[in-house]
Amino acid sequence: MSGANNGPTGPQPGQPPHGPSQGRQDPQGDQSPQGSQPPRWAWWVVGIVIPVVGILVTILLSGSDSSDDKSAEPKQPATQSSASTQATAPEEPTDSPEESVAAAKVLYGPVTFEVDLTSAGSRYLDLDPTAPVVMDTDAKSRDLTVSTSQPAPTLYTPHSGNTLALLPASGSAPTEAQCAEAVAEGGAYTGKAARGSRFCLTTNKGRTAYLSVVSAPDDRGIAKFKVTVWETPAA
Repeated sequence: MSGANNGPTGPQPGQPPHGPSQGRQDPQGDQSPQGSQPPRWAWWVVGIVIPVVGILVTILLSGSDSSDDKSAEPKQPATQSSASTQATAPEEPTDSPEESVAAAKVLYGPVTFEVDLTSAGSRYLDLDPTAPVVMDTDAKSRDLTVSTSQPAPTLYTPHSGNTLALLPASGSAPTEAQCAEAVAEGGAYTGKAARGSRFCLTTNKGRTAYLSVVSAPDDRGIAKFKVTVWETPAA
């Protein structure tokens, strides 16, 4: 019959009266309570704190490592540098024995003395005593003879020995060694005693002397000399 077929159809066997349960939602069953989840600001704090802690830990570890490295380095004694400097410093030059022996002692001088040449004739000089001696008569002890002549007095050595050396007019006073060398290389037996002239000579007793002419007359008058005499090397 058609009327029976068009009516509401009842539930089929095996089906629940209200249809399948998949189509229904429980508004309270699918949602979790809000109290179980942390707030958003907590994640921000955690994100800031963790890097800051990491930076602080890195700084502390670096400082401790550097201090450990410095403490581990061996400390050198303060005197090491000075000791090494003293060990490597060059020694100061000292006088050799030859130089010490060559340096002769001064017997006397420089001493200025006068020779009176107002009258004709000669005067004789003995330079070996502790001061120059001017003699009117010849003697075996003479070291030089001073004769009046023009244009200046003339000097002569005893027995015409080549023991008188003329030096350059200008220059510093020579040493004993320089004077002895000048006599050995350029000794003569005579020389003009003009003002400013300088001579080296060997005395009768083997001493070295340096004689300079302070003033000299053209013909007659007073002549002035300045002399330095050294001891003999063996004295």
